[in-house]
Amino acid sequence: MNLSPGPVQPHGGGFFTWHGYDPACKAELWSTGFTAPQETVLFDPIDWPQDSPLPKGLIQIVQTNGNHDRDCRTLCTQKGAVFSNQPAGFTSIQLTGAGEGETAYFHNASGTLVVGDALINLAPHGLIFLPDKYCADPAMLRKNLRRLLDFPVQRIFFAHGDPILQSGLERIQKLLA
Repeated sequence: MNLSPGPVQPHGGGFFTWHGYDPACKAELWSTGFTAPQETVLFDPIDWPQDSPLPKGLIQIVQTNGNHDRDCRTLCTQKGAVFSNQPAGFTSIQLTGAGEGETAYFHNASGTLVVGDALINLAPHGLIFLPDKYCADPAMLRKNLRRLLDFPVQRIFFAHGDPILQSGLERIQKLLA
């Protein structure tokens, strides 16, 4: 993709993010990583920041939807990463109504939610739904987003937007009210 991403930003509990602007789609693309003792999970990875060493051990690539190929294949080819749709320690949550295969991932031990396009957190709007023009079925997406209320979400990491690092469930509740 060649985005010249910024540095990896740690967020505690093994989670980190990095992001870069993609002029082709005119959007800021965010990627989330989670490092455990024997493996690292990269959600929707864009170019890896040159100033940061790639984590050691098994690297799993998770795409939150069918539109997030980004640099997934490059990482698999060049770094030996493997695709996964069910990383250990995460619960997958299907969010039908957004794009093809939209799935959020909840990390049970830390209360962390990783979401693709279904929710966006970009200035100046803050936390919003995926705009209707990008949804397969906006009403279905809003109905399925209610499933997130069943999880004790503390933090939320996005494919598009700054992380929410506290009171994640309350922010989702307010949006869905």
